[in-house]
Amino acid sequence: MKEADGASWGLVTPFLTDDEMFAFGVEFGMLYEQMKLGEPIESTFHLENQDRITLMASRLGWTIEEMEVLDEDWFSCQMAPPVENSSESS
Repeated sequence: MKEADGASWGLVTPFLTDDEMFAFGVEFGMLYEQMKLGEPIESTFHLENQDRITLMASRLGWTIEEMEVLDEDWFSCQMAPPVENSSESS
């Protein structure tokens, strides 16, 4: 899923639980799908997911270029995908 300027997102169905960990998991899963596109990402995420997002980026070879805690609930993050080494593909 790509983000678009001025995009408006909504749920197709409501969450079936009030557990905030479910919402954090959805955010994390959506980020993973976006990372599979291999394009740079600049977005805001729940602070609760910061460690998980940092670990996933590291394990997938992404570079976190900038990260800033915005307040007690949110942080912003800029990430770059792995650079493919052309000598490995030949």
